[in-house]
Amino acid sequence: MDLIQGLSAPEVWLGGARHLASRATREDFDVFLHITTPTVLSAEDLAVMGRVDRFLTSHGGLPVNTVAETIFPLEDYLRGGTKEVFEIYPARMAEIHHARSDRRWGCYALRILRQRDHKGKVFNPLEDVLKKMKSYSNYKACYELSRGRPFEDEIPIYDGALDRRPTYGNLPCLSHVSIKIDDRKVRLNATYRSHYYMQRLLGNLVGLGRLQFFLAHEAGLEVGPLTINSTFARLDTGANNGKDCHWGVNDIHALLAACQAEYAERAAA
Repeated sequence: MDLIQGLSAPEVWLGGARHLASRATREDFDVFLHITTPTVLSAEDLAVMGRVDRFLTSHGGLPVNTVAETIFPLEDYLRGGTKEVFEIYPARMAEIHHARSDRRWGCYALRILRQRDHKGKVFNPLEDVLKKMKSYSNYKACYELSRGRPFEDEIPIYDGALDRRPTYGNLPCLSHVSIKIDDRKVRLNATYRSHYYMQRLLGNLVGLGRLQFFLAHEAGLEVGPLTINSTFARLDTGANNGKDCHWGVNDIHALLAACQAEYAERAAA
Protein backbone atom coordinates (compact mmCIF):
# COMPACT_ATOMS: atom_id res chain seq x y z
CA MET A 1 0.00 0.00 0.00
CA ASP A 2 1.29 3.45 -0.92
CA LEU A 3 0.10 7.00 -0.20
CA ILE A 4 0.76 9.81 -2.66
CA GLN A 5 -0.40 13.24 -1.52
CA GLY A 6 -0.17 16.81 -2.71
CA LEU A 7 -2.05 20.05 -3.20
CA SER A 8 -3.62 19.60 -6.65
CA ALA A 9 -4.94 16.98 -9.05
CA PRO A 10 -2.07 17.36 -11.57
CA GLU A 11 0.56 17.20 -8.81
CA VAL A 12 -0.92 14.02 -7.32
CA TRP A 13 -1.45 12.48 -10.77
CA LEU A 14 2.25 13.02 -11.45
CA GLY A 15 3.23 11.49 -8.10
CA GLY A 16 1.06 8.45 -8.74
CA ALA A 17 2.33 7.98 -12.28
CA ARG A 18 5.96 8.29 -11.18
CA HIS A 19 5.34 5.73 -8.43
CA LEU A 20 4.06 3.20 -10.96
CA ALA A 21 6.85 4.07 -13.42
CA SER A 22 9.39 3.08 -10.76
CA ARG A 23 7.96 -0.43 -10.53
CA ALA A 24 9.10 -3.19 -12.90
CA THR A 25 5.51 -4.18 -13.72
CA ARG A 26 4.21 -0.58 -13.82
CA GLU A 27 1.36 -1.87 -11.64
CA ASP A 28 0.46 -1.81 -7.94
CA PHE A 29 -2.39 -2.58 -5.57
CA ASP A 30 -4.07 -0.21 -3.10
CA VAL A 31 -2.53 3.07 -4.18
CA PHE A 32 -4.06 5.90 -2.16
CA LEU A 33 -4.07 9.42 -3.59
CA HIS A 34 -4.85 12.41 -1.37
CA ILE A 35 -5.43 15.91 -2.76
CA THR A 36 -5.64 18.78 -0.30
CA THR A 37 -7.19 21.38 -2.63
CA PRO A 38 -8.76 19.47 -5.55
CA THR A 39 -10.39 22.50 -7.20
CA VAL A 40 -7.40 24.87 -7.06
CA LEU A 41 -4.81 25.00 -9.85
CA SER A 42 -1.54 26.91 -9.95
CA ALA A 43 0.19 28.08 -13.13
CA GLU A 44 2.40 24.98 -12.93
CA ASP A 45 -0.64 22.74 -12.50
CA LEU A 46 -2.20 24.23 -15.62
CA ALA A 47 1.04 23.70 -17.52
CA VAL A 48 1.12 20.03 -16.48
CA MET A 49 -2.53 19.57 -17.43
CA GLY A 50 -1.78 21.09 -20.81
CA ARG A 51 1.13 18.72 -21.37
CA VAL A 52 -0.96 15.68 -20.41
CA ASP A 53 -3.85 16.83 -22.58
CA ARG A 54 -1.64 17.32 -25.63
CA PHE A 55 0.02 13.97 -25.04
CA LEU A 56 -3.27 12.12 -24.85
CA THR A 57 -4.92 13.77 -27.83
CA SER A 58 -1.84 13.46 -30.02
CA HIS A 59 -1.57 9.74 -29.22
CA GLY A 60 -5.20 8.77 -29.79
CA GLY A 61 -6.48 9.23 -26.24
CA LEU A 62 -9.36 11.29 -24.87
CA PRO A 63 -8.83 14.89 -23.66
CA VAL A 64 -8.66 15.39 -19.90
CA ASN A 65 -11.86 17.43 -19.93
CA THR A 66 -13.79 14.72 -21.80
CA VAL A 67 -12.89 12.15 -19.13
CA ALA A 68 -13.71 14.65 -16.36
CA GLU A 69 -17.16 15.36 -17.83
CA THR A 70 -18.06 11.66 -17.64
CA ILE A 71 -17.71 11.95 -13.85
CA PHE A 72 -19.64 15.20 -13.48
CA PRO A 73 -21.02 17.47 -16.26
CA LEU A 74 -19.61 20.78 -15.05
CA GLU A 75 -20.25 22.49 -18.37
CA ASP A 76 -23.96 21.68 -18.05
CA TYR A 77 -24.00 22.93 -14.47
CA LEU A 78 -22.35 26.23 -15.35
CA ARG A 79 -24.74 26.67 -18.25
CA GLY A 80 -28.03 25.85 -16.56
CA GLY A 81 -27.55 25.02 -12.89
CA THR A 82 -29.04 22.00 -11.16
CA LYS A 83 -31.96 21.74 -13.61
CA GLU A 84 -29.51 21.25 -16.47
CA VAL A 85 -27.68 18.53 -14.52
CA PHE A 86 -30.70 16.74 -13.06
CA GLU A 87 -33.08 16.87 -16.04
CA ILE A 88 -31.54 17.92 -19.36
CA TYR A 89 -28.22 16.08 -19.14
CA PRO A 90 -29.75 12.61 -18.47
CA ALA A 91 -32.16 13.03 -21.39
CA ARG A 92 -29.33 14.04 -23.72
CA MET A 93 -27.16 11.12 -22.60
CA ALA A 94 -30.07 8.73 -23.20
CA GLU A 95 -30.22 9.93 -26.81
CA ILE A 96 -26.46 9.44 -27.19
CA HIS A 97 -26.65 5.89 -25.81
CA HIS A 98 -29.45 4.90 -28.13
CA ALA A 99 -27.20 5.89 -31.03
CA ARG A 100 -24.21 3.87 -29.79
CA SER A 101 -23.56 0.16 -29.73
CA ASP A 102 -21.68 0.57 -26.43
CA ARG A 103 -24.41 1.96 -24.18
CA ARG A 104 -22.04 2.09 -21.20
CA TRP A 105 -19.85 4.83 -22.70
CA GLY A 106 -19.47 7.97 -20.57
CA CYS A 107 -22.02 6.87 -18.00
CA TYR A 108 -20.55 7.57 -14.58
CA ALA A 109 -22.38 10.88 -14.23
CA LEU A 110 -25.57 9.25 -15.42
CA ARG A 111 -25.18 6.42 -12.91
CA ILE A 112 -25.28 8.90 -10.03
CA LEU A 113 -28.25 10.73 -11.56
CA ARG A 114 -30.53 7.81 -12.40
CA GLN A 115 -31.08 4.56 -10.49
CA ARG A 116 -34.03 2.38 -9.47
CA ASP A 117 -35.06 1.56 -5.93
CA HIS A 118 -36.14 -1.90 -4.74
CA LYS A 119 -39.67 -1.23 -6.00
CA GLY A 120 -38.47 -0.28 -9.47
CA LYS A 121 -39.08 3.45 -9.06
CA VAL A 122 -36.53 5.74 -10.75
CA PHE A 123 -34.79 8.20 -8.43
CA ASN A 124 -31.88 10.65 -8.52
CA PRO A 125 -29.15 9.57 -6.04
CA LEU A 126 -27.15 12.79 -6.40
CA GLU A 127 -30.20 14.96 -5.78
CA ASP A 128 -31.11 12.91 -2.71
CA VAL A 129 -27.59 13.17 -1.32
CA LEU A 130 -27.64 16.93 -1.86
CA LYS A 131 -30.98 17.27 -0.06
CA LYS A 132 -29.60 15.30 2.87
CA MET A 133 -26.47 17.48 2.97
CA LYS A 134 -28.57 20.63 3.04
CA SER A 135 -30.88 19.34 5.77
CA TYR A 136 -28.43 17.43 7.96
CA SER A 137 -25.03 19.07 7.46
CA ASN A 138 -24.27 18.57 11.16
CA TYR A 139 -23.93 14.83 10.45
CA LYS A 140 -20.46 13.84 9.29
CA ALA A 141 -20.88 10.48 7.57
CA CYS A 142 -24.29 9.64 6.10
CA TYR A 143 -23.80 10.53 2.43
CA GLU A 144 -23.01 7.76 -0.05
CA LEU A 145 -23.22 7.30 -3.82
CA SER A 146 -23.13 3.56 -4.42
CA ARG A 147 -23.27 1.33 -7.46
CA GLY A 148 -27.00 0.87 -6.87
CA ARG A 149 -29.55 -0.90 -9.03
CA PRO A 150 -30.03 -0.42 -12.77
CA PHE A 151 -31.51 2.99 -13.52
CA GLU A 152 -33.87 3.99 -16.30
CA ASP A 153 -31.35 3.31 -19.06
CA GLU A 154 -30.33 0.00 -17.50
CA ILE A 155 -26.69 1.00 -16.94
CA PRO A 156 -25.71 0.35 -13.30
CA ILE A 157 -22.27 1.05 -11.91
CA TYR A 158 -22.04 -2.68 -11.31
CA ASP A 159 -24.79 -5.14 -12.10
CA GLY A 160 -24.07 -8.80 -11.33
CA ALA A 161 -26.46 -9.97 -14.02
CA LEU A 162 -24.36 -8.19 -16.65
CA ASP A 163 -20.91 -7.83 -15.12
CA ARG A 164 -20.19 -11.07 -13.28
CA ARG A 165 -18.63 -12.83 -16.30
CA PRO A 166 -16.53 -10.21 -18.17
CA THR A 167 -12.96 -9.88 -16.94
CA TYR A 168 -11.91 -6.85 -18.95
CA GLY A 169 -13.21 -4.00 -21.07
CA ASN A 170 -16.74 -2.89 -20.21
CA LEU A 171 -16.57 -3.55 -16.48
CA PRO A 172 -17.07 -0.27 -14.58
CA CYS A 173 -13.92 1.00 -12.86
CA LEU A 174 -15.46 3.45 -10.38
CA SER A 175 -17.00 1.37 -7.59
CA HIS A 176 -18.14 3.77 -4.88
CA VAL A 177 -18.16 7.42 -3.83
CA SER A 178 -18.37 8.41 -0.17
CA ILE A 179 -19.04 12.00 0.94
CA LYS A 180 -18.27 13.39 4.36
CA ILE A 181 -18.84 16.80 5.97
CA ASP A 182 -16.14 17.96 8.34
CA ASP A 183 -16.06 21.49 9.76
CA ARG A 184 -18.39 22.64 6.93
CA LYS A 185 -16.08 21.19 4.30
CA VAL A 186 -17.12 18.50 1.83
CA ARG A 187 -14.67 15.62 1.78
CA LEU A 188 -14.90 13.01 -0.97
CA ASN A 189 -13.50 9.48 -1.12
CA ALA A 190 -13.73 7.35 -4.27
CA THR A 191 -12.83 3.68 -4.71
CA TYR A 192 -11.73 2.30 -8.09
CA ARG A 193 -11.81 -1.38 -8.99
CA SER A 194 -9.11 -0.82 -11.65
CA HIS A 195 -7.42 2.38 -12.68
CA TYR A 196 -5.53 3.42 -15.83
CA TYR A 197 -3.16 6.16 -14.74
CA MET A 198 -2.33 7.42 -18.25
CA GLN A 199 -5.69 7.31 -19.99
CA ARG A 200 -8.00 8.13 -17.11
CA LEU A 201 -6.53 9.18 -13.78
CA LEU A 202 -6.03 12.93 -14.27
CA GLY A 203 -9.47 13.30 -15.88
CA ASN A 204 -10.99 11.23 -13.06
CA LEU A 205 -9.38 13.46 -10.41
CA VAL A 206 -10.57 16.62 -12.14
CA GLY A 207 -14.08 15.21 -12.57
CA LEU A 208 -14.36 14.11 -8.94
CA GLY A 209 -13.17 17.56 -7.87
CA ARG A 210 -15.97 19.05 -10.00
CA LEU A 211 -18.48 16.78 -8.30
CA GLN A 212 -17.14 17.96 -4.95
CA PHE A 213 -17.44 21.58 -6.03
CA PHE A 214 -21.04 21.03 -7.13
CA LEU A 215 -22.05 19.47 -3.81
CA ALA A 216 -20.25 22.10 -1.73
CA HIS A 217 -21.56 25.02 -3.77
CA GLU A 218 -25.18 23.83 -3.74
CA ALA A 219 -25.10 22.95 -0.03
CA GLY A 220 -23.46 26.23 0.99
CA LEU A 221 -20.30 24.48 2.18
CA GLU A 222 -16.61 24.56 1.28
CA VAL A 223 -14.53 22.07 -0.72
CA GLY A 224 -12.37 19.81 1.41
CA PRO A 225 -9.80 17.16 0.45
CA LEU A 226 -10.27 14.41 -2.13
CA THR A 227 -9.01 10.85 -1.53
CA ILE A 228 -8.83 8.03 -4.07
CA ASN A 229 -8.20 4.34 -3.47
CA SER A 230 -6.97 2.70 -6.66
CA THR A 231 -7.38 -0.91 -5.58
CA PHE A 232 -5.48 -1.90 -8.75
CA ALA A 233 -3.42 0.75 -10.54
CA ARG A 234 -1.72 0.44 -13.92
CA LEU A 235 0.52 2.85 -15.82
CA ASP A 236 -0.97 1.82 -19.14
CA THR A 237 0.69 1.94 -22.52
CA GLY A 238 -1.40 2.22 -25.66
CA ALA A 239 -0.95 -1.45 -26.48
CA ASN A 240 -2.41 -2.61 -23.16
CA ASN A 241 -5.99 -1.50 -23.65
CA GLY A 242 -6.79 -2.68 -27.16
CA LYS A 243 -8.10 0.73 -28.21
CA ASP A 244 -6.76 3.41 -30.53
CA CYS A 245 -4.22 4.85 -28.10
CA HIS A 246 -0.62 4.45 -29.14
CA TRP A 247 2.19 5.32 -26.75
CA GLY A 248 5.01 3.36 -25.22
CA VAL A 249 7.04 3.33 -22.02
CA ASN A 250 9.62 5.77 -23.38
CA ASP A 251 6.86 8.21 -24.31
CA ILE A 252 5.50 8.03 -20.77
CA HIS A 253 8.89 8.62 -19.17
CA ALA A 254 9.48 11.66 -21.39
CA LEU A 255 6.10 13.11 -20.42
CA LEU A 256 6.67 12.54 -16.70
CA ALA A 257 10.10 14.17 -16.89
CA ALA A 258 8.66 17.23 -18.64
CA CYS A 259 5.88 17.51 -16.08
CA GLN A 260 8.31 17.15 -13.19
CA ALA A 261 10.39 19.97 -14.69
CA GLU A 262 7.36 22.29 -14.49
CA TYR A 263 7.21 21.86 -10.71
CA ALA A 264 11.01 21.92 -10.34
CA GLU A 265 11.10 25.38 -11.86
CA ARG A 266 8.53 26.56 -9.32
CA ALA A 267 10.55 25.10 -6.44
CA ALA A 268 13.73 26.74 -7.68
CA ALA A 269 12.13 30.19 -8.08
